[in-house]
Amino acid sequence: MAAMQEVDSAPATTRFVFLSSAIISLASAGFLLFGTLLTTTSNGIDITLSTTQMLVDGGVGGLVLLLFSLAMLWPAYMSFMAAVGMWQRRERLLWAGYLSLSILAVLMISSWRWIADADAAGDTWVIGNALIGFTICQVALIGHWRAGLWLLDSPYRD
Repeated sequence: MAAMQEVDSAPATTRFVFLSSAIISLASAGFLLFGTLLTTTSNGIDITLSTTQMLVDGGVGGLVLLLFSLAMLWPAYMSFMAAVGMWQRRERLLWAGYLSLSILAVLMISSWRWIADADAAGDTWVIGNALIGFTICQVALIGHWRAGLWLLDSPYRD
């Protein structure tokens, strides 16, 4: 890989933004992989929606959540490479940001549906730490990602 033009000499701020994006992306993957998305109690039975629990139960949902958490490694890789000054095409950086945004949208719509179904059935439900942590990390990642792209494009970044 060749070095990006003007990125080898990028200021510390640009490098820090991309390095923090990599850390945030890894944190969001960790929340999604190891945390609890939602807990409901239906007819006296506790149901926990988490990636590890769904994988143990053999459900397809666990594989989808595992795929989502592994997909979050791509933005981490891209931002780490941009932080160390390795050449990345702008389109690839944008697609990694779009991937993060689409995973966030899918999980928000799915969790809204899970909560609506549990509420309609009269069941009690609690939002887990994975959904809260993943959402916060994703919003922070998208903000850092956009700031990093702006810093790479801006001729006035110093």
